[in-house]
Amino acid sequence: MLGYGRPTALASYGRIANAELDPIQQIVMLYDGAIKFLRLAATNIEEHDIHAKAEHTSRAIDIISYLQSILDFERGGDVAPVLDALYSNVLAITLRASVRLDPAQMHRAADLLLPVRESWATNAQANALASAALSANNLSNAAANVRHSAMA
Repeated sequence: MLGYGRPTALASYGRIANAELDPIQQIVMLYDGAIKFLRLAATNIEEHDIHAKAEHTSRAIDIISYLQSILDFERGGDVAPVLDALYSNVLAITLRASVRLDPAQMHRAADLLLPVRESWATNAQANALASAALSANNLSNAAANVRHSAMA
């Protein structure tokens, strides 16, 4: 949640942006964080640790809100509105679970994110393989150019 003297979601979770890290992998990391915090909040509810539940719920909400805020409806095609609806649903379930101290619903919110996280992870892996193949090809071309220059 924004406010309350805490950094905004963008500031908190935007910091993971690393020039060397694939943007798709960054999205996977955000999903991992949201899922982790939702599961921790569920455990906190079960253990009656309301302070920790509030912190973990807030962090999950920050991440999910950030994911929702970066949706690109112009380039996202049919996927962006579906993700928007998913994020809204997960946020509503999370808030309801937090208020009602319902660990099962907190787990449900995390479970709703899992299939999408897996899709992003598959895309990140495919992207990494394509980048590795391109790098190998570039290295091979560079080596050929060095050999050609050495012979000239």
